[in-house]
Amino acid sequence: MSILPFCGTIYNPENFPNLSEVISPPYDVIPPEERRFLLSRSRFNSARLILGEEKQGDYFEDEFYEGTGDLLKKWHEDGTLCMREQPGLYFLHQFFTGPDGEQHIRKGFIALMELAPYGPETVRAHERTHAGAIKDRLRLTATTKTNFSQIFFTYQDAENAIIRLLDESLAKAIVKLDGKDEATGVDNICYLIEDEEVIARVQEMMESKPVFIADGHHRYETLSQYQKQRLAETGFSEIDANYIMGYFACAQDTGLKVYPTHRTLRGLPEFSYQILQDKLFEYFEVLKMEDNEIELGHDHRTIIMANEAGEPLALRLKEDAYNELRHELDDPILAEMDTVILEEIVLKGILKLTDDDLQHHRYIEYHRDIDDFWAALRSGSQVGWIMNYPDNNILFEIGGRGLRLPQKSTYFFPKLPTGIVFRELED
Repeated sequence: MSILPFCGTIYNPENFPNLSEVISPPYDVIPPEERRFLLSRSRFNSARLILGEEKQGDYFEDEFYEGTGDLLKKWHEDGTLCMREQPGLYFLHQFFTGPDGEQHIRKGFIALMELAPYGPETVRAHERTHAGAIKDRLRLTATTKTNFSQIFFTYQDAENAIIRLLDESLAKAIVKLDGKDEATGVDNICYLIEDEEVIARVQEMMESKPVFIADGHHRYETLSQYQKQRLAETGFSEIDANYIMGYFACAQDTGLKVYPTHRTLRGLPEFSYQILQDKLFEYFEVLKMEDNEIELGHDHRTIIMANEAGEPLALRLKEDAYNELRHELDDPILAEMDTVILEEIVLKGILKLTDDDLQHHRYIEYHRDIDDFWAALRSGSQVGWIMNYPDNNILFEIGGRGLRLPQKSTYFFPKLPTGIVFRELED
């Protein structure tokens, strides 16, 4: 894909030598109580720019959208924010401890990318989107003419050559931005590289690579809609909205981790764990296991199930059921994902949940932390399933075929911080 450096808007380094008090998680993972906490840390926290106080339907209060535009203008005038005069790339290092308890470093760079339709040679997507989630972001973008958060892209680079080049270019960095996410313990260190030769080499190496949306499908489609609006409004063909701000991570980088999201059910009428277990024998080999045998793995055909007492069973998909599922799906490769197996055979097949139930998270709960999963079972959830680590290569192939996975089939951790750099659309 074609990428471009850009003149980013950042918190003024003279006033904010450390960004810990002003960065925030992405808007869609901030509950109201965390928003209040973030704003209590600093009146300049970026959460103020991306979230209103309370959502009514698809939108926050009207004052939020106009107020955010006014606040951006004020922060520019008083020196809180400043726009760089020279286009650059933002090379982000994230030091973190994953849900697996291990320490990692994930590296990627922030740049602009030309908006393109989904396709195997351009932008590969894997997640289903919903119109309601796009309305609010579209209104905020149209009112403020600003990209506050990056789309999280991955790309294939067997030699990890781009990241190695940027590592070798750290001495040429103009600005270093630091900020720790106190809630997750993630240390964010970002280097602004404006060296034209380095940027040109990164552009050349990225030119023929398709990208995969790891996180941010709704934001990508929001910007696609905004682009269409601006093309119609301006009558021009070359506009700022033709380009989107993205974070690009190499799929082969050892620090790029994809974690599972576990599921529990709560409040499903007339649910019987015993009846569910009896019906599972038609599709799975059902094996008893001990607590100390539970281990997250990569075997997509085995799912661990537990009842409200926390007693685990291993469900191993039978060969006949696996082959039948492959033929029933839009593409056989989807049967390589345990989230698809669970949704198609158990949730929709046996338990008769509808697409509408799943889309609106009716009865189903999601848990990124295994301790939260067990806590949910202790506090009234009826049954739960422990999912396996997704396979990066299968995800990339699914995206290339234009297929979509169940919600929360992937969990890329850590999330990208909002507040490292913004991108203003000026036309």
